[in-house]
Amino acid sequence: MTDSLMMAAIETVSQTVNSYAAAAAGRPLPPVTWMWDCCAPFTAASPEFCGTIHPDLPAIEANSYLLQWALALDLIEDTTVRDAAAGRRAFTGQLAAARIRLTAAVESLSPTIETQPLLIVS
Repeated sequence: MTDSLMMAAIETVSQTVNSYAAAAAGRPLPPVTWMWDCCAPFTAASPEFCGTIHPDLPAIEANSYLLQWALALDLIEDTTVRDAAAGRRAFTGQLAAARIRLTAAVESLSPTIETQPLLIVS
């Protein structure tokens, strides 16, 4: 039950934030999965909505989606060393008086390996 409740909560938050963002931008934006960081006040951080561009998208497409959001909502790049080391890029800003942080995987961490047919020697 926890999984389905958690997924329902994520879906509801995502729909709400995506809707607010589209209204603020004046146009549709690529879909993002959002979560509310409710523990931030306990760690002296600012409470925020954390968004992620779908991790299965190719890096070039994820970066394009991320930049569409950044330009539409005047987000500021906020990529940390940890983000960069993980191949991610991040932007932060305000949406409807709330802080948002959006990340996307924009680099592949494993180098692309060109495969060659195996020669079978008998």
